[in-house]
Amino acid sequence: MKNADSSRPRDFVSLILNGTIRIEAVTAALADELLRLGGRRFIEGGEVWSLPYESEEALARLLDHLNRRGVLFEGQPAGWPPSAIFEDLRDKNLLSGSFREVTWTGPGTWFIRSR
Repeated sequence: MKNADSSRPRDFVSLILNGTIRIEAVTAALADELLRLGGRRFIEGGEVWSLPYESEEALARLLDHLNRRGVLFEGQPAGWPPSAIFEDLRDKNLLSGSFREVTWTGPGTWFIRSR
C-alpha cells in the first residue's frame, strides 16, 4: 500500500533500543492497550509512547501482541530497524507469522508491505 500525502502512518514501532520499544503516532484505541501493558506516553512532535521490556523473550511477546493489534514496524534501508528485529526474533523461533512494515521514500511519502 502506497501513500503520497503529508500524513503519517498511525501506530508504528519506530525504534527498539536499550529495553524500550518506541511507538509513534499512537491512536486513542492503542493508547489504552499500551497503558495496560506498562507503557508511558510522552509528547515529541506527536503522540509517542515507550514500552519497556527486560528480555528477548519479553520483547518477542510484546512485539507479537503489537503485531496482532495491527501495529506497523518501521523499516529502513540500513541499520537495525524494528522490522529487522522482528525478523531476527522470527528466525530464532520466538515469533511467527507475517508483519507489516512501513518505510519512507521521501517526505510525506511512505508505503506499507507485508513481510
